[in-house]
Amino acid sequence: MPLEVVAITGASGFLAQHLIAYLQNNATDVVKEIRAVDRKPFKKFLDFPSVIPIKHYEFDICNELHLEHALSSCTTVFHCAAKSFEFVHSEQNFADQYWHDNVNATESLINVMQTKLVRRLIFVGDAFSMLPAGDNYGLSEYMHQSLPSNFMLGKFDAIILRPPFIFGEGETHLISMAKKVCSKYGGIPIIDGDDRGNHQFIYAGNMAAIMERSMRCLMKDAAKYNGEVVLCLDRTTCMTFTNFIMPYMEASGFRRCDSISYLSSFLMAAYHSLLSKIGSKQCFGYLTLTAHRFLNGWTVGFSNRKLRLLLDFIPPFDQSEAMKKSIEWYEENETTKRKQPSVVAGERPKTG
Repeated sequence: MPLEVVAITGASGFLAQHLIAYLQNNATDVVKEIRAVDRKPFKKFLDFPSVIPIKHYEFDICNELHLEHALSSCTTVFHCAAKSFEFVHSEQNFADQYWHDNVNATESLINVMQTKLVRRLIFVGDAFSMLPAGDNYGLSEYMHQSLPSNFMLGKFDAIILRPPFIFGEGETHLISMAKKVCSKYGGIPIIDGDDRGNHQFIYAGNMAAIMERSMRCLMKDAAKYNGEVVLCLDRTTCMTFTNFIMPYMEASGFRRCDSISYLSSFLMAAYHSLLSKIGSKQCFGYLTLTAHRFLNGWTVGFSNRKLRLLLDFIPPFDQSEAMKKSIEWYEENETTKRKQPSVVAGERPKTG
């Protein structure tokens, strides 16, 4: 069987780097080349061997001419590129970026895959794509995941993966959001009760293993697996988002605030939403009303039955150990960041 040439979009993101690490350690028998595609420079932050050669391509995947060059002779694409949901109010309007990164980019990828006869697509979507209306995220993410389903019949084989919150070494989106919120509150906001805001999580290493497993399944029996949509979880039990994010915030130097009721927190989020509508900057850094309801109000859970039965997948990494490892990695990097400015400010350069 000929070896695979795989392309990874969004290759500078932390999930893609975990995928590269997993392929380097576990897929040398089927992959001969990795092509890392992203508009941002690639910065390696994980320790993994370089057994499989990696080529880096730095461009926006909406540029189909460049994409054709990157996908030439490619056999499998792992599509990780997407615009994540923005949780806090900001002076920037992300509506156009959602559409560009989630819809236009996917259309370009599908067009080029058909042109270059790329056979397999492992598509990473979002289990929470059907968020309530309010901005372009929910619709763009829905179309982002629907496009492969509409175009793949007879043209290429695809598995669509839908993870909930992904955590792991190198994750920045959730952590930076939480740091903004904690900065506004002067600490970690705590909402009374544990019957709200419960969610599921998946470690990036386990997500990478699912992606690699999906590629092998399509290679083995495309007719069986083509078109399947699979929810991806470490385990089905939920935990509150506050309990998940708290160790990272404590490592960043934040401490717990006095607890407040959910009603008080909801009214505060509604107030900031109103400020946003009238153009006030006072709302910047606070959770949007949609984000507040999602993170702190809802309990959202999914089944892993299809993942277990269809892909015959058991997570190689224990979630508790993975969380501990991820927090330790973050603490080490936070300590390094704190030391760097103090050296610059505290030491005068030596002369002559």
